[in-house]
Amino acid sequence: MGKLTSKVIAIIGGAGGIGGITSLRYAEEGATVFVGDLDLAAAQAVAEQIKAEGGEATGAAVDMTDDASAAAFIAAAEARYGGIDGVHVNAAVFAKDDFDVVEIDLALFDHMLMGNAGGHMRCARHAVPALLRRGGGSLLFTSSGAAHAGDPTRVAYSMAKSAIHALTRHIASRWGKDGIRSNAIAPGVVLHDQLKAKASAGLVPWAMSRVHSPRLGVSTDIAAMSALIMSDEGGFINGQIISVDGGSSMRP
Repeated sequence: MGKLTSKVIAIIGGAGGIGGITSLRYAEEGATVFVGDLDLAAAQAVAEQIKAEGGEATGAAVDMTDDASAAAFIAAAEARYGGIDGVHVNAAVFAKDDFDVVEIDLALFDHMLMGNAGGHMRCARHAVPALLRRGGGSLLFTSSGAAHAGDPTRVAYSMAKSAIHALTRHIASRWGKDGIRSNAIAPGVVLHDQLKAKASAGLVPWAMSRVHSPRLGVSTDIAAMSALIMSDEGGFINGQIISVDGGSSMRP
């Protein structure tokens, strides 16, 4: 019996890269998975894979930057399965022109903050009431090591991820006594398929120079931690930002 048996988990950004692998891991651990993604076909494909392997899942479209879409996604998950035990907000917005604070275009900066921090907030504001209706549950955000790395670029992305840390702790503080656990995972460099497809030749050597580990991260590292946090085994973990980064956030 898996650690998530009988639980219903809704994941936003659950079709590609880390999200897709995490959706599959939730199912492997026994969860019923409501797979949400901006790409409906991809979400449905992950759900079909889960069902083909003997699990239960549904794919649905969701745009975390749109409040009505986030609300509809949570409502659909509740209606489909009678309630939700966990919500994982894994989606993110990226931009190649996310430069330093002097050079970044202000419209892009606003887009990145609202897309990432604002998107996670929109999902959370609908997830919390759903979890309360269930009597409690787990809310998990995928953040990034960029939030505390002090990157010379990616000012908008880094600031948005830092805001997600504040959101994580706010929810844990506000609703922890009501049975809601709120945590975030801050991955380091994770070699998932999407990153491999667009990574420069120098990425792996650069990343290896930063980790205190014989290898870089893979999607299953994040999925394993996510499954633990979502499970009853993680029941005393609340308000935490958990770095899964091979030690890269330590001092050199």
